[in-house]
Amino acid sequence: MAPPGGKINRPKTELAKNLFKRRRVQTREKRRKHRVVGAVVDRGLITVHHLKKRRSSSRANITLSGKKRRKLLKQLQHLKEEKAAMDVEAAPPPPRKPDSSSPSAGPKKSSRRRRRSGPGSQGDVEMADAE
Repeated sequence: MAPPGGKINRPKTELAKNLFKRRRVQTREKRRKHRVVGAVVDRGLITVHHLKKRRSSSRANITLSGKKRRKLLKQLQHLKEEKAAMDVEAAPPPPRKPDSSSPSAGPKKSSRRRRRSGPGSQGDVEMADAE
């Protein structure tokens, strides 16, 4: 008689492989569905460090200390003020009318390019129509 575990050193059949894979995939999905996710306080102030924490342990609650929260709020407020100031500065100057008296209104790039006359280049070649 064969031992209770089956024959030793016998390769698994396709059916057995599929069953093991099915069980493995189902348990992974079940774990993913029933995962407990921690609460996030101050959702708008999440930083990269907190996202790293979320990735390493998703069940942990994410909270900011009062000091960090105030610093981030100030930082965001300053960014908004700077952006508003830049918008105000950019709006008043009207667009300039181009004068015909000044030939160089702006820096222009020359459209000339050097062609390499190396061993691989052949110039322009016409393609024949295939009918």
